[in-house]
Amino acid sequence: MARRRIGVADIKAVLVAWEAGERISAIERMLGYTRPTVRKYIGAAKRLGLVRGQRSRSDLEWDRLAREVQGLLASHRAAGVATAEVAQWHTYLAQRVPTTYLTVLYQRLRDEHGLGVSWATFYRYVATHWPERVPRTHPVPAPTVRLPDPPPGEEAQVDFFFVGHWSDPATGQGHRLSAFLMTLAHSRHQFLYPVLGEDERAWLEAHVAAFTFFGGVPRRLVPDNLSAGIRKADRYDPRVNRAYSELARYYGCLVDPARVRHPKDKPRVERGVAYARESFFRGRSFPSVGQMRSAAVRWAREVAGVRVHGTTGEQPWEAFQQREQAALLPLPPTPWELATWTTAAVQADCHLSVARAHYSVPYRYVGQRLDVRVGERVVSIYDGAALVTSHMRQRRGRATRLEHYPPDGQAFLRATPQVCAQRAQAVGPATAQLVEALLAPRLLHLLREAQAVVRLGERYAPAPLEAACQQALAVGDGRWRTVRGLLERGLQAAGPEEAVTPSAAVTGAFLRGPTAFAALPAAGTGPEPQEAPGW
Repeated sequence: MARRRIGVADIKAVLVAWEAGERISAIERMLGYTRPTVRKYIGAAKRLGLVRGQRSRSDLEWDRLAREVQGLLASHRAAGVATAEVAQWHTYLAQRVPTTYLTVLYQRLRDEHGLGVSWATFYRYVATHWPERVPRTHPVPAPTVRLPDPPPGEEAQVDFFFVGHWSDPATGQGHRLSAFLMTLAHSRHQFLYPVLGEDERAWLEAHVAAFTFFGGVPRRLVPDNLSAGIRKADRYDPRVNRAYSELARYYGCLVDPARVRHPKDKPRVERGVAYARESFFRGRSFPSVGQMRSAAVRWAREVAGVRVHGTTGEQPWEAFQQREQAALLPLPPTPWELATWTTAAVQADCHLSVARAHYSVPYRYVGQRLDVRVGERVVSIYDGAALVTSHMRQRRGRATRLEHYPPDGQAFLRATPQVCAQRAQAVGPATAQLVEALLAPRLLHLLREAQAVVRLGERYAPAPLEAACQQALAVGDGRWRTVRGLLERGLQAAGPEEAVTPSAAVTGAFLRGPTAFAALPAAGTGPEPQEAPGW
């Protein structure tokens, strides 16, 4: 298609309209020229001295000014000033043209390096030096029926997309890099959030960050049917994950998933995926995920937000500020506490295991699977919709409540520890300290271990038992097996003559005691013993 030629009369009409106070967008609609073309002629007239609002020129003076503008631009093109400005970046373009969208290259050179030429000049330069990147024929696209945009604040479309593989410079470890993208359907303003995995936690974190970025919440979310957010995809009755549903209730919005394999149900975010991948990620490296996310926020506001959107003809950031920001639902006073849901079986010790810790539940649930909400501070356990119990979250170890054990176990825990503590104090202070440490958590299996330590006093004298307990505490391992091992190794090292003397309360097989054999005469020196009657 041939380019439209602009004569002196056309240039004059553009200049007169601008000098009278018309906006560039209004001149575009009134005269049918593109905005870059209007800006080009107005810029040339400014260099020749045109100032808005004077209104002191006659018709002949306007004709003379239009001819001067035409001649200035003609000489500018003849001299190739604009082309020479693009040529300064020839090496930069040669490295990136084969892999990066031309629109992205033009945007980066303009915004980051101050390139002052028009898109048409840039495109012609690329077409001259890399013709394989410029299509010669344009296939006729399939007809598209565009639905009207929803009202401001009504809808946001959400998606995860794969970016590539990223190596952390600090550790050298490779990661699969993905990104979360949320696009407001009315203004097209979008939020980008890089993540290292498309799991539920990243999905929820990204939503909270997006609502904070926008300063409000859209009334309806349209995600894909990914497992991080949707438990069961169904056209008429989709099932949302419990944590995602909880987040939506907290912020007061509705989750309305798209149909399976129907990307046109959320076209506004789908079209933004390719743009975000090329404009933000292509050809760039970042030292950390945190800096990557900070750069993505700046990109969303300063690059994607100020571009003129090809469909709406507006800058998304400007449209968001003018119409959509005030229409969003207000944010709650505090952000939603990040939580995930899982299930766990209750073991025979009345505890279930989740997130590397153990939490007690009432004994009547032993053998059942319960739902567990793992929050940042509190772990709540549910039987269906009914709350069973809750604990402060433990990073490791056990959280136990005595009332969760059966009555016999509670009585055992309440009565037996006092007996163990008294017997340990009779042995010595180190034994008492070790037993008290085992009894402190008030757990059945540790109570049994404390009893085992005390029962070692039935086999060994108090002195070696106290020494073994003292040595176990010194190395920081006050467990029954450690104490028993120290005693056994001490016996082996001492030999048969220096073995630890057993407790007097234990006589073993010597029913009359070992002293009864001390008075016996040596073999062959005394009379033969008489057999007792009945032997």
